[in-house]
Amino acid sequence: MREHRRVGSIENFVLVLPMKAGDDSDVELLHLVARAAEGARPLRSRAACADLWSRLGSRFDVVACVLMPDHVHLLARVDSAVALRAFARVLSSFRARIFASREQDRSVFEWERLPHPQKVQRDPRHVARTIRYIHLNPCRDRLCDDPLEWEWSTHRDWTEAIVRPCVDLARWGRFLRRPAATRAEWLHEYVCADASVQRPRPLADPRRWLGAERVDVSLATLSSAVPRVLRSKADLPVELDVEGRRLFVLAAGRWTLYRAAEIARWIGRDATGVRRLLKAEEVAANENRASGASDGERRARWLAAPRSPGAVRSASSNDTRGNLDADDLVPPRRPRPLASNELRALALTLADPRLRS
Repeated sequence: MREHRRVGSIENFVLVLPMKAGDDSDVELLHLVARAAEGARPLRSRAACADLWSRLGSRFDVVACVLMPDHVHLLARVDSAVALRAFARVLSSFRARIFASREQDRSVFEWERLPHPQKVQRDPRHVARTIRYIHLNPCRDRLCDDPLEWEWSTHRDWTEAIVRPCVDLARWGRFLRRPAATRAEWLHEYVCADASVQRPRPLADPRRWLGAERVDVSLATLSSAVPRVLRSKADLPVELDVEGRRLFVLAAGRWTLYRAAEIARWIGRDATGVRRLLKAEEVAANENRASGASDGERRARWLAAPRSPGAVRSASSNDTRGNLDADDLVPPRRPRPLASNELRALALTLADPRLRS
C-alpha cells in the first residue's frame, strides 16, 4: 500500500504569490505531482476541478498543468525553498473545501505523501518535453483521444482557447522561442505527434467565426462553450456568474439569431437587461468601426480623459477578482464589448467540437 498522509492544514494556510519574472533568487522550474490515496478520485466533478484550478493558477507561475481524476501535475516557476510547502497548502485548502461544500462528494480522501519536486532544466527543449508529458496524461490514461478534448489541462491555455489563460503565454512563448503567430499550432502539433494520441487533428480555423458574416449557432452550443472558455464551475447558463452571463449574452448576440427574450430565458434573467446589453454592444461596435479604434484604444482614450473619482470607482467595481489593470477599466455604465481574447477563445471553441467536450 502506498504511504499517505494529510498534507498541510487549512489553519496555517498562507497565500503564495507567483514569483515575479525578474526575481531569480532560489527560483526554479519544478514539476510537482500530487496523487490521491487508496484509489480516491476527488477530481471527478466540474466544481472540484474549477476550485483546485483557480487555487493553483492564483498561487503559482504556471507553465503547464493537468488535473486528472485522481492526481495532479504542475510545472511552475517557484521558489524551491517553499515549493513543496506551498503545494501542500493548496491541496489541503482544496481538501477542506471539498468537505465543507454541499456541492461535493463528502467521502473521505487523503493525499499521498508528496514526492520531492523534480527540477526541470531551463532550456527550451527540456521545458517543451515536460509540457508535452503533462499534456499527454489524459491520452496516456485513455481518458480522451486528443489532448484538446481534456478541459482541465493547460493545453487549452497554450492554444488560446481560454479567455484568461493561467499561463503567461507571451513570456513562456518567448522562452520556447516560438512567435505568437504560430505558437498554438506548433505546440498542438508537437504534443499530438505522440503515439498515445489516437486521433491527431490540427487546430480548427476560427476565421469563419471571426468574420463579418453572421454564423448562426444554437444556444445549446453556447451553453457548452461559454463555461469552458471561462473554466467556470457552472454546468448550465443559469448557473453562470455576472461575467459568464455577460459573455453568454454577447456571444448569443453575435453568433445566433435568437431574440432577447429567449436568450434571457436561458440565463434566468429579465429580457430588458439583455436588450440593453445587446444594444450597448451594437453601439460600441459601431463607434469602434466608425473611429477605426480597437477596444483597447477606446479604453485608453477614456483613461486619459478627465473624470471624477466616482467614475473611477464605478469602473473599478467591474472587477470582482481584485486584479484590476488598465485594460479592465471601462467607462461607467457602459458594458464592455467582446474583447479580442474573448472573441478568439469563443471562436476557437465554436469552431472545434473537441473544445466543447
